[in-house]
Formats: sequence, structure tokens, C-alpha cells
Amino acid sequence: MKLEKRFCVESNRLYYIEGNKELEISGTRLSASACAGGGIPPADLSHLLLVDLPWTQVGCDESSYNEEFLASFRDFLKALEEKGGYAAIIPVADRQPASGEGEAFVASFKHCARRVKDCASVAGFAVPAGIPGVDAAFFMEELSAKHPQYVFFSGEASLLTDPGLVKLSF
Repeated sequence: MKLEKRFCVESNRLYYIEGNKELEISGTRLSASACAGGGIPPADLSHLLLVDLPWTQVGCDESSYNEEFLASFRDFLKALEEKGGYAAIIPVADRQPASGEGEAFVASFKHCARRVKDCASVAGFAVPAGIPGVDAAFFMEELSAKHPQYVFFSGEASLLTDPGLVKLSF
């Protein structure tokens, strides 16, 4: 199932494709843990929600993916979708990848993207920056391969030279 692209990015700003209206990016940050397990989307959905998703919560490698958590997180995202809201998922390296684990970090969030692939409420993912062994271009390439509807977000000045990334202020 492929979802239609709902957003476009111009000059590091996020716009709805339909109507070309800008979607405000909020300072509202939620933890994925608070969202999963019956979390209710906030009442004010006039802006994009930012959801911090720790790597260890997703699972750090193929043998440890937390499918129960990801299913619960998906339920929250479906509830957000029903209310007409949108979220950006912010990958969080709650532990530094050891040497050679950069690809495992990317694979974990690619797995997460597969688990929430039918959630139209997911506008996209923030591009991890400053994490040893995690390449931003590789991250975007891997998640875009099967999820072309996603846009990518960043707060890193070096990445925002690409006008196709949405600027986040953390």
C-alpha cells in the first residue's frame, strides 16, 4: 500500500500539496512512549507534532525490534490520522551506536517506517545528524525507497543547505 504524497517542501518550509498552505511546525514535542499504549492525540492539531522516538524503544537490531511497542505507536498515529493531525518522527540515539552500528540505527528506523507505512499522519522523519556512523544521505535514501510520501526534517545548518529539507528548531 502506497500513500499519496501530502506535503511538499519549498525553501525549507512545509506546505500541503493541496491548497499550497503552509503547515506550521510546532514546539510541541511528545515522546513516543507517551503516545504508545493508549496515548491520545492533543486537541490542537493545527500544527505538526514532533514525536521523539528512541532507538532502544524501536529495537537496536533485527533480533530486538519491539513489535508490541511499534504496534501501539501505530495505533496512536492512526488515531492522529482520524483527527486530521500530522507528525514528524524524530529518531533519537538514546545510546551512541558502537563502531559499525550506524547501519543498524538506520535499519531500525526503516523497520519503524514499514510498521507505520499505512499511517497518513506521518509527514516524515527527522534526519539524524551528529551520530557517529550514521550518514544522513543514506538514511533518507533508505526510508524513501518504499516511502516516497515522506518529507525529511532537520535542525542542522549543514543539512539545511538542501532546500528540500524542512527546517526544525529544537
